[in-house]
Amino acid sequence: MKDGEHPDGSDADALARVLAPRLRMVAAVAATGHITQAAESLGMPQPTLSRALARVQEELGMALVERSGRGVRLTRAGRLLLPHAERALQDLRQGMTELTGAEEGRVALTFLPTLGVEVVPALLRGFRAEHPGVRFSLTQEPWAQSLHRLSAGGADLALTSPLPSGRGLAAATLHTQMLRLVVPEEHPLARGGDRARERGVPGSAAAHEEFILLKPGRGVRHLTDRLNERAGFTPRVAFEADDIATARGLVAAGLGVSVLPARPRGALSGTVELPLRGVDARRPIGVVWPEEGAGGGYEPPAVALFRDYVRRVGPGVIPDMTG
Repeated sequence: MKDGEHPDGSDADALARVLAPRLRMVAAVAATGHITQAAESLGMPQPTLSRALARVQEELGMALVERSGRGVRLTRAGRLLLPHAERALQDLRQGMTELTGAEEGRVALTFLPTLGVEVVPALLRGFRAEHPGVRFSLTQEPWAQSLHRLSAGGADLALTSPLPSGRGLAAATLHTQMLRLVVPEEHPLARGGDRARERGVPGSAAAHEEFILLKPGRGVRHLTDRLNERAGFTPRVAFEADDIATARGLVAAGLGVSVLPARPRGALSGTVELPLRGVDARRPIGVVWPEEGAGGGYEPPAVALFRDYVRRVGPGVIPDMTG
């Protein structure tokens, strides 16, 4: 294989031969009972195999093979080692398949808690119907932790919001929600009925209110802090919630106001959602991945396959399932 080339699924056995030649030697001798036949099955000269076996036995300080008539057989030590060697080779072949195979690979995905109820299950269900051999390692966590995991190589892809703008991570927007000022339905800012809801309020309209915010590290909190900073005020915090649904409920209970994504099915009973004027009140939701892959510059084909699927199907899945 030349420098810069990526292996495909057919190279799994070839990679195993490179990584674990001695294990294959022991297994080949056990299978054939003959040095010459074992060498032929391994594609090497018989003297090379004999010397390699001698070296490994010398390094181990024990004999693994012994002569038996015109052939050879494993010693007791060799017989004890054989099942472990075979399992190691099988595990290695499976690992190479996951690394190089588009249809039998593994994808490490991290995603926001709000996307775990319907969005991620819908995406996985549709993708696995087309590619049933691909397996997933899933992590559900807040925005900041998700991006940290992705940057550290602990995940291949992230479904998250907001999307990063720094170097090292690439992103594609799947859907954009608008952020709204959510207030109790009897709040003075909600007076004016439908006209007030269409006209909206300035970003600083709630500067003197008590806020229900999400906890630091959440994506919506990051956006809220940025909006308030640009509007020129620091909010008074009444409570920091773990999730969007809790924040909505506390607003409905009259404990404060909040800035949250517009609810797809309409405002929660007891609340009014007001558009924000004069500020960038968008919440992009998308898929994020390392610019050079999570595997030291190599991106497994299964990861690319799932990312392309998410970019194609995601815009139709997300709008009605979040917030």
